[in-house]
Amino acid sequence: MIIEVQTTQNVTIDYETAGIGKRILAWLLDIIIIILWFAGWMWIFSLMGNSEFLSLWDGQIANIIILILYLAPILFYDLIFEIFNNGQSLGKMILRIRVVNVDGTTPSMGSYLVRWLFRLVDFTLTNYFLGVIMVAVTKKSQRLGDLLAGTTVIDLNLNAANKQLSITDLDFHEDYKVSYANVLDQLSDKDIQTIMAIIEDPRMCDNDYFNQRLADKIKAITGYIYDGPDRIFLKKLVSDYNYLAVKD
Repeated sequence: MIIEVQTTQNVTIDYETAGIGKRILAWLLDIIIIILWFAGWMWIFSLMGNSEFLSLWDGQIANIIILILYLAPILFYDLIFEIFNNGQSLGKMILRIRVVNVDGTTPSMGSYLVRWLFRLVDFTLTNYFLGVIMVAVTKKSQRLGDLLAGTTVIDLNLNAANKQLSITDLDFHEDYKVSYANVLDQLSDKDIQTIMAIIEDPRMCDNDYFNQRLADKIKAITGYIYDGPDRIFLKKLVSDYNYLAVKD
């Protein structure tokens, strides 16, 4: 299932919903992180010594603090990270998946809260059965909490097999070199759409007249200088614009 997400530069990017395998692996990574949290505090307490720690507060307060340190990650881990880390727990960050609304927008705090509350039903009370089954069979890979909150989880790794190759895909490799670093300031989303409409239209893409007129107009607006073929110049502008918009 494709979810359209709009960047801050008004560029729409199509993302696949995250598969059940990635979501389970992200959850396992989160469990490991929580275990490391426990182990870290146990190590700290062992260094301090129980008597030294308890001497800082009376016994009841110390026990409450220890309980909070141990239980908070289990109870609020996903909620806190999703609210304050753009829909990603640490496991989701590592796997490059993220919670979004089904319309591609950022969920509200209320949406994050609903999907967090229904973890009890999706996972705890049903021994993970309901959540796994619903993600596997629903059209938008939604567990019950997602359905009620209007959210889903997307895979941030662009899958070229699921979209047509277009000018915006040019040279998007790890060592991609930007030629026009300020193109986001020089051109608007409407300008880029106009360029793409011409250079991707079969009737105009090979027409030197249209390419030259458009290139001359863009050079006049931006002050850019390029002595090579006009079509290559225009393609590079679009490629730089979309690359920088995605990285923003």
